Amino acid sequence: LAALDERLAAGAEDAVARAMWAVHVQRMRACLSHLKVRPPRAGLAAADPYGLRAVVGLLLVVGWAVGGNDAGSRLIRALHPDLSAFAGGPPPRPDVWVNPPQYTGLAPMFLDPARPRTTPLSIPVGSTVLAQVQGGHGTPVLIVGEATTPFAPVSAGVYKVSATVESGTRLRIEQNGRPLAEWAMTAVADAAPTIEYLSPPGRTERAALRLEYRAADDYGLSRVFATIRRLDKPEAAPMEIDLGLPGIGLRSAEGQSFHDLTPHLWAGLAVGIRLVAEDATGRRGTTEEARTVLPERIFNHPVARALVELRKQLTLHPEDRLPVARALAGIYDRPAHYFDDVAVALALRSAERRLIYDRTPEGVRGVQQLLWDTALYLEDGDLAIAERDLREIQKALMEALARGADEREIERLIDQLRQALDRFLEALAERLREQMARGDTPGTPPPEAQILQSEDLRALIDRARDLARAGARDAARDLLAQLQQMLENLRANPFAQGMDDRTREAFRMMQDMESLMDRQRNLLDRSFQRAQRGRPNGSDPMEMQGAARADARRQEALRRELGEMMRRLADQLGDLPRALGRAERAMRDARDALEGGRSDDAIAPQSRAVDQLQQGMRAMAEQMMQQLGEGGPSGTGQLGVQPGGNRDPFGRRPGYTGLEALEGVKIPDRMELRRAREILDELRRRRGDRHRPPLELDYIDRLLRQF
Repeated sequence: LAALDERLAAGAEDAVARAMWAVHVQRMRACLSHLKVRPPRAGLAAADPYGLRAVVGLLLVVGWAVGGNDAGSRLIRALHPDLSAFAGGPPPRPDVWVNPPQYTGLAPMFLDPARPRTTPLSIPVGSTVLAQVQGGHGTPVLIVGEATTPFAPVSAGVYKVSATVESGTRLRIEQNGRPLAEWAMTAVADAAPTIEYLSPPGRTERAALRLEYRAADDYGLSRVFATIRRLDKPEAAPMEIDLGLPGIGLRSAEGQSFHDLTPHLWAGLAVGIRLVAEDATGRRGTTEEARTVLPERIFNHPVARALVELRKQLTLHPEDRLPVARALAGIYDRPAHYFDDVAVALALRSAERRLIYDRTPEGVRGVQQLLWDTALYLEDGDLAIAERDLREIQKALMEALARGADEREIERLIDQLRQALDRFLEALAERLREQMARGDTPGTPPPEAQILQSEDLRALIDRARDLARAGARDAARDLLAQLQQMLENLRANPFAQGMDDRTREAFRMMQDMESLMDRQRNLLDRSFQRAQRGRPNGSDPMEMQGAARADARRQEALRRELGEMMRRLADQLGDLPRALGRAERAMRDARDALEGGRSDDAIAPQSRAVDQLQQGMRAMAEQMMQQLGEGGPSGTGQLGVQPGGNRDPFGRRPGYTGLEALEGVKIPDRMELRRAREILDELRRRRGDRHRPPLELDYIDRLLRQF
């Protein structure tokens, strides 16, 4: 076999040599037919004289039996092992997130190294950079500006790090000196907010301080307020009043706020007012100081006016108490000036004694508050209390909407606002009735004024409630701001000057009704006195019966007078108050009892007659206000007017009614409200599903907090 593979090495050019080599090869090939292959011999016995090779076979059989159905795959894995662990690791992959500070309201940013940016990143100062690197060899480092922070190992081949952006122009990740990712950046510092006056501080019709402002901040406003200081006493601690924001986290806002500072000790004094805007980091922006005189209430009652003046003297000169005490004693000694009111007399005496015996600053402040409350009581009675409660509820509701209070609190405050508004309107109407009963002569509105309807007020509150329920709280705030502005411009006296013949006739009828009611009260008192004297050990029965019959004639005269008055009212008003008809029937029953000499039986119908006359007077006053305001019997109830501008207190032009003409306020229609409500309900349903991812639940929470 070896000879067949050999080649002629020398003499290849010699023909004899080539012939002899060919003969040699032929002979070797002939020998191949005589070759025989011997059977193989393992030779294992010589290499393994103890037969240990049988153990390998035994283990293979046992392993196959134990492996069962998985025996084949195990055998394959044994014959073909996975050697990837000894190969090189995957290339490093960086992941970077930037979380801006919470006050910015910005969403987190994910930085993708595979997508280069053409412009530098704008990263707010205080942002947190979270980075993770997977793969590679060596510990990576994060470079933010000039600060270098090494990564911390989390698991095999995984590294994480967190750092805060303070300054710098680059964001870079390196591993073993080799850059993995790099971005150009700009560290944006928080700027101070700005604020300005939209109009100078002003005074409303109800002597409230009006402040209008425009404020802005790069990331969002957290508070807007005003600081007020006395010009005559700069060292005194300034006063702060919150102006409120129309929403949460607004970057720009315009608003106006109304503040009743007439009870404050500085009312009527020269002050400097500076508006201040503040952001979440505490940075502030201010306006120039505007100088004005704080609005003070004008009192018509002479005693109330004197008490307020004494109160102001205590503010300007708190050490001069004795002159004020002597003045209070002088007012106390003239009870006719305050209609012999016991409550006023007690308040005057208490204030005088406290000024004499309590020399502490707290004592002076207590006396000033007492003088103010007494002046309000003399001037307006229940109207002042109703007006104060209405302002407080308005302020609480606006603040609740601004801070995103829950629905139950909003509903509760809206209910309280409606109740406070009803009390205020009732007190306002009661004051008008008292003026009309006294014969005061308020006149018709000026031509450019518009009449305000009480139904508009209630409809406005109901619409604001619907908007708040649907999640449109900004629109609800706008409507309530319109309500507040309108109420501040509402005149307490709903008419201006001068009366026409129809108005004069209406007031004469009111005066006649008041006189008739007084005479009916006198008859009731006489019947009650006779009933008391007619008991055992009383007066002569015959004399008592004679007096009763005389009063029966007077009662019949009053009944006839009421009938004549009802006829005149029917001509004037059209529809008569039903209470007057009930009063006429009660007078007839009282007359019958008196004619029989039964004064005891006359007391009940006479009491009913007085009560029904009072109700009838209220109804008459309301109907007269309707007709005097609308120019005819078809009008609706008026509450007051806002002078000037040919606008009504809602800002509407003449000829518009209802809420459809509100300007500057976008009111969603019913379809939008229903759709918004459905979205809000769906968000709440998803929020209640605890199986949703935490990231989605957090996002839903933020949406619900905002809406």
